Amino acid sequence: MLRSRDIGRLRPDVAANCRAFLALCAAEGLPVLVTETVRDLEYQASLYAQGRTKPGRIVTQQKTPSFHWVKVGLAFDICKNVKGHEYDDGAFFRRCGAIGKRMGFTWGGDWKSMVDLPHFQWDDGGKFTAAMVRKGRLPRTMPRYEKEEIMTDKEIYDAVQRYTATLKVPPMMAEEYQRAVDAGITDGKNPMQLVPKYQAAVMAMRAAKKAAQ
Repeated sequence: MLRSRDIGRLRPDVAANCRAFLALCAAEGLPVLVTETVRDLEYQASLYAQGRTKPGRIVTQQKTPSFHWVKVGLAFDICKNVKGHEYDDGAFFRRCGAIGKRMGFTWGGDWKSMVDLPHFQWDDGGKFTAAMVRKGRLPRTMPRYEKEEIMTDKEIYDAVQRYTATLKVPPMMAEEYQRAVDAGITDGKNPMQLVPKYQAAVMAMRAAKKAAQ
C-alpha cells in the first residue's frame, strides 16, 4: 500500500510548481505542510471503503485513483503545520487556495460536492477529468510559475524617468519651451518628465518674477 508525501514523486512540472507554491505560502506567513502526493490502487481502495465497509465518513467517490495516482502525479494535499490545528482553520485554506489558483492549480475548496480544502491538482483549468486521467489522457505540461516581480516606489519612479527621457517636446510647443529654458524657468533636461506640484509651483513663481521685471 502506497501513500507518499514526497514531492519528488509528482510529475516534474507539477513538483516544480508545488515547491513554488510552498515558497509563496511561506512568504505570506502560511505554515504549509504537504501531507500527500501520490497513492496506489490499494490505498485508494482503502479510502473508498471508509464510510462504506469501514466506520467513518465517506472521503472519496472514486474506487481507483486519478490525479493522485502514482502513475501520473498531478495532485497534492496540504495541512496547516500547527499541531492540533491542522484542518480547523478555514481562512488558512482559503488563502492557500487563492495562491494555488493564481499559479494555475485547481483547488478542491471550490468544488460544489465533496469540498476538499487541502487538495490541489493540475487539470489544465478543468479541461481534464478524473475519468480522462484514469484512461491515460493527461494534461499538458504545467507552465512553470514565475514569481511576480513587485517594484519598489524608487524602481517605478526610475522606470518612468527612463521612459520619459526618450520623449521629445511636441513641435507645436517647441518655441515656447525654448523660451522657458532661456529664461531660466526650467533647465531643459528631460522635458517630458512628470512634474511634481512643488516643481510646477517653483516654475510658476519664476515665470511670474520674469514677467514682473
